[in-house]
This record gives sequence, structure tokens and C-alpha cells, in this order.
Amino acid sequence: MGINDADKIGNREKSLFRNAVFSVIRMFSNLVFPVITFAYASRILGNVGIGQVNFAKSIVSYFVMFAILGINLYGTREGAKLRNDRDDFSKFAQEMLIINGSTTVIAYAFLFISIVSIPKLQDYRTLLLINSVAIILQGLGLEWMYQAIEEYRYIAIRSVVFQLISLVALFLFVREKDDVITYAVITVLAGSGSYLLNFLNTRKYIRFKRYDHYEIIRHLKPIFWLFAMTVSIELYTVLDSTMLGFLKGDAEVGCYTAAVKINKMVVHLITAAGSVLIPRLSFYIRQNEESKWQKLLETFYNYVFLISVPAAVGLFMLSDNIIMLFSGNGFVSAGLTMKILTPIVLVITFSITTNQQTLLSMGKEKLMLIATSAGAVVNLTLNSFLIPLYAENGAAGATVAAETVVAVISFFNIRKYFDIKKAFCRYWQYWVAASPIPIIVFLIKFMPLQCAAETIIIIAVSAVCYFCILLWLKNPFLLELYRKLLADKMQR
Repeated sequence: MGINDADKIGNREKSLFRNAVFSVIRMFSNLVFPVITFAYASRILGNVGIGQVNFAKSIVSYFVMFAILGINLYGTREGAKLRNDRDDFSKFAQEMLIINGSTTVIAYAFLFISIVSIPKLQDYRTLLLINSVAIILQGLGLEWMYQAIEEYRYIAIRSVVFQLISLVALFLFVREKDDVITYAVITVLAGSGSYLLNFLNTRKYIRFKRYDHYEIIRHLKPIFWLFAMTVSIELYTVLDSTMLGFLKGDAEVGCYTAAVKINKMVVHLITAAGSVLIPRLSFYIRQNEESKWQKLLETFYNYVFLISVPAAVGLFMLSDNIIMLFSGNGFVSAGLTMKILTPIVLVITFSITTNQQTLLSMGKEKLMLIATSAGAVVNLTLNSFLIPLYAENGAAGATVAAETVVAVISFFNIRKYFDIKKAFCRYWQYWVAASPIPIIVFLIKFMPLQCAAETIIIIAVSAVCYFCILLWLKNPFLLELYRKLLADKMQR
């Protein structure tokens, strides 16, 4: 699909549904494959080896964040407005590359200074340099461009292919406890390797000719607003692992990683479909089609509630099972950490929908920054007190508190622009439908089953029960979703 392809605007509902499906597939590969690799690697490398890799990754993530600034979000939103004009779109893409190239050089300079000047980091020098490859690749990848032109099919296929290659490499080359470096290389390949393919593929969509005048300055203010928001988000999503590494040790980081990885995987799977909404919502805003903007958001809020409520209840009830299945006996203590973290499935999915899909499409970066900054302050403060006392469980508690603060502030921010009451009017139905899940878990645990079989049966029975109750309650969103799926199947 090229930039001038009429299908990107016409036939919107069908196109948007397919985009959402491909986005979920992509997110599924980006999250499930790492979980599979983590389940394998954690048994080989142990919690110390896993902790070393994730500590180094958390440090490099700050420099990646600086190199990217707010370009991914800004590029997706603004690029979607220019996608019908190849020349303007190409000029805009080059301007983003110029900005990103400059920040990448600065980021590498600060990384090298940090490695030399901070004694703790010198022990992780090799792992830091391996992970730093992501600084270059994420900038070259122009991921925002493919989202702006809604090339979600390409993004999904590319992601799955690279994840498969990485998975095969893991099984072939990570065989002993000392293969920490090899594991780090493979995780970088899995996470950022596809960005090189992105760059090689860009000529299909943009022209690399020289333009007379590049408008770099006009992009900086909105990019820095989004960067400030990204910094605040990074502080309360990555800071916990970093502080655990400094205040405790690699084993605690490893256990915390095991717990948070599952919860975050579920969160990102739920919100994956929402990434396709940003260009479409921005388009509606520009065309003054407020009714379509409101309807699309209301639908997505209901989708988020539909999945997040049973997911949170299920993760809490099955946390010990899931930790055993994915991480092994060396991570048993992470079961409690995972229980503490389960509320983030509810609050993060809501705040992501409110901030990234709703406020971002309206250009309300300042309101987003207020919410995320408050979360960062809460997270930093609580981590300072709780990690020395309770290690990974303290970090989990701080994360839940920070995410809750962000969700509450986001709720109050959105009320002026969107009728949030409409989205919440059926919220009670999802909790009623999810209420039998603890009973189902309790009853099935009496059966003499292996952990894997027990978990699968609980999930299957709970899902059937949940959706049957929603149908009995005549949940309008679920009925409408079923009709759309049926209509799309008939059209094919």
C-alpha cells in the first residue's frame, strides 16, 4: 500500500479492523516471543544472569529514549496528516531523520561518559555496548512512518519473522549459564533488528532528494513536549529495575523482571489495537468529524474494559502457576510480586487509552505530561523508601501506586473533551461476568492436574463462563463486535 492508495481513507471500518488485527499480531509477537525466550533463558542463565542483562537494558533504555525524543508519537500523528502528498511526506521524514541523527550522536556521547565515570556501570560495559545498538537502529527504523501510512500488515509480518529468527538463535546458541553475552545479542536482534529492514524499505514511500528548506525548528517544541512525557513515563516504568540493580542486586532484578514481564505483556496485548487509532483519530480531528471521533473512542474504551477486567482477575489468581510455567523454580518468590502488580493491568490500559489515543490525537501533550510527571514523582519517592525494605515487592507496590495516580489524573483530564461516563456505563457488567473466576480457580485446583494442564483448563473454563455471562447480560459492545466479525467474514 503506497502513500496515494485510496484504500487508506476509504472503507474505514474494515480497514481499521484489519489494522487492529495486524497490530495485535505484531504486539503478540513482540511480547509472547520474549516471554518464551525468557522462560527458556531463565532456566539456563538463572536469576542472576537474567538480572545482569535486564539491568544493562534498563540503563541503555534511557539513552534510547533521549535519541528518539518524542519523534515516534509526533511523527505518527503529523505524518498521518501529510500522507496524501508524497513530497511533503518525504520532506517531513527527512526532517525527523535529521533531528534523530543529531540526538543519536549526543546519546552515544553521554553513554560513553557514563560507562567511564560510573564504577557500577563498568562491570556491565560489554552488555551496555551490545544493547546500545538499539540507539542507532530505532532511529533508522522510522517506525512512526509505517504507522502513519497504516502499513500494519508489513509491520506485523516483519516482527514475526525476526522474532522467529531470534527464537531459533536462542535455542541454538544459549546452552550454558555463561552464555549471558549471547543472550544479550539475541534480545537486541529480536527487539531492534527489524528496524534495519524498515530503513531499507523506506524508498517505497519517501524520496531521498535534497529540499531547499528544512523546517527543523517548528518541530522541536511539540517533540520536546512529547519527550518530556516520555521521560516521565520512562521514570516510572524502567526506574524500578534500575533502582533495584543499584540498591539490591541482580537476583532481585531477575525476580522482578519475571513478575513484571507477564503483566506488561498482557497490558500491551490489550492496548496493541489502539496504536492504529492515532492516525485515524488525528484525521477525524483535522476533518472536524467529532461524532466519529467520539464513537471510535467509546468503542475502544469498551474493548479495553472487556479484556482488562478478566485478565487482571485471572493473573492475580494464577500468578504462582504462571511464574512456575514461564520462569521455573528459581523464581518462586516472584509469585507474590506478580500478585502485587496485577492492578496495573486495569490502570495502565485505561491511562494509555486516555493519553495516547485520546489526548494525543487532540494535540494535548501538556495534559499528558501533567499525569505522567505526577506518576514519575510518586514512583521515584516510593521506590526510595520501599525498595530498601521490601526489594522487588517494594518496587511492585511503587509501580502500582504510580500507575494509579496517572490513571486518576488522566480521568479528570479527559472529562472536558470526551463523555467518559458513556464508556463506563457498562463497566459493572465486566466485573459481574468476571466474578466467578476465583471460584473456578478454587474448584479446579482440587483436581489432580499438572501445573500446565491446570492453568489451561482454568483459562478456558473462565473465558467461556465470562463471555456467556456477558451475552446473558446483553452487553451491547460484545454483540456489536460479534456482528462486525461476522460481517467481515462474509465479505471475504
